[in-house]
Amino acid sequence: MLQNGGTLQNGAQRPNLIGNPATSGSVYDRFNNWFNVSAFSQPSIDTYGSAPRFLNVRGPRLRTFDTALTKSWRVREQHSLEFRAEASNFLNHPIFNPPAVNFGAGNFGQISSTKIGSRNIQLSLKYRF
Repeated sequence: MLQNGGTLQNGAQRPNLIGNPATSGSVYDRFNNWFNVSAFSQPSIDTYGSAPRFLNVRGPRLRTFDTALTKSWRVREQHSLEFRAEASNFLNHPIFNPPAVNFGAGNFGQISSTKIGSRNIQLSLKYRF
């Protein structure tokens, strides 16, 4: 976790941790406040902040279901026909990115995008001879 516009020469200043950053509730209730942003404060000039490099706050969980169905038919002795249907994220659950962790940024503590797209289905037909 870094701070935007840090006052140290190397620019790697962290904010102060002054409270518990944990929050509770469903993912959809916490988009704009994934963790408690008021648990952080601006450190004094030329001092290191007390916030750890990595907070023990996890992003939203990953829930996806990928599947495939295959069916083969024998057409002749040496010929066959194969049908495949493959789907990624079959149940179409959104998979969100972690929250923004740059203290002082306008989107600090907010989730604003998804990692992967929506459901993707691919169909194929193969004739072997």
